[in-house]
Amino acid sequence: MMRALLISPMVLACAACVQPATGPDQRGGEPVRVTNNGQPFAMWEGAQARKAADAACGGKVRVSIYDRYDRATGEWVYAEGCA
Repeated sequence: MMRALLISPMVLACAACVQPATGPDQRGGEPVRVTNNGQPFAMWEGAQARKAADAACGGKVRVSIYDRYDRATGEWVYAEGCA
């Protein structure tokens, strides 16, 4: 019984770490979503999408392991927003 009480907070803490980045990150940045001038990017056009995200930020976008390609919309999503 005591063992279950010790594991439970750790499980909750780990569950919080793997939530998808859909809203502002901890530093307050909104995710940057980019398309190819209103048209969807292809999944293999990541380099072009990164340049578009840098331009949208007016400098640099924060790159993270949570960046992804959204197949439904054709957008590249940079989860941590602008630098």
